[in-house]
Amino acid sequence: MENQRYSTTAIIIHWIMAIMIIAMIIMGVYMGDLPKGSDERTWFFMLHKSMGLTLALLVIIRFIWRFWSPPPALPSIVSGAHQKLVKGTHHLLYLMMFIQPVTGYISSSFSGYKTKFWGVPLPHWGWKNPDLNKLFSLIHEISAICLTILIILHIAGVIYHIQRKETELFKRMWF
Repeated sequence: MENQRYSTTAIIIHWIMAIMIIAMIIMGVYMGDLPKGSDERTWFFMLHKSMGLTLALLVIIRFIWRFWSPPPALPSIVSGAHQKLVKGTHHLLYLMMFIQPVTGYISSSFSGYKTKFWGVPLPHWGWKNPDLNKLFSLIHEISAICLTILIILHIAGVIYHIQRKETELFKRMWF
């Protein structure tokens, strides 16, 4: 099997984003149950927003990097139907990684609370509107569920290939 690897930059961005996205999903579930107005909830929301905006920047960098340094072609052992599944999953992952921070930021803009990026206040273009906040929060939550399902599908694909002793596929994105 041909062993074409992703670039070191792509590998580093992938794994930083993977760790951050999983942490964000766990944090999102946890902080949703915290009592409104509590210091702990406020702290987690501020952290969640800053990490989400950092991920948005990483998605943009990663997307630009993919055009500058295209990923290696899938090896010939991956069937045509499987290649379509892989490409579709990756496209949906990118879509969800884009939708998540956008809907989070828009929701926050209509919440009545200002958004800070690691302590730096961002422009507050929205106004307090519970209906719009609820709508964009719902989209944010649904897309988080979709993102989680896609991540599980992605990891299942990795496990599938490892079980088939096709570890070269995994090594393409490993250090």
